[in-house]
Amino acid sequence: MPVTRNQASSTNEGDEDTLQRLLRAVASLQAHNDKQSRLSREEELQQQLEALKAAGMREPAVATEAPAQPFWGQPFSREIDETLIPPNFKEIVVEPFDGI
Repeated sequence: MPVTRNQASSTNEGDEDTLQRLLRAVASLQAHNDKQSRLSREEELQQQLEALKAAGMREPAVATEAPAQPFWGQPFSREIDETLIPPNFKEIVVEPFDGI
């Protein structure tokens, strides 16, 4: 049975309508996906910001603590100071230099 011009035209219009609806659905899904990605990124950045703030609040407490003993008062320092230097070693003398 031959297809008339009117029948072909109505079939094409139906296909175009379906295609337009599909394109709108795809665009809507893409927009939703973009929004979810943006929200996810914002949440990630918010968590990073909170972690940095928390670390910043803890850091000064660590930085302000003074060592219990100064470096030169540690046991190995006394051991080094009490060690005899063999006579074949020369003592290094550093003279001040003012650049002139």
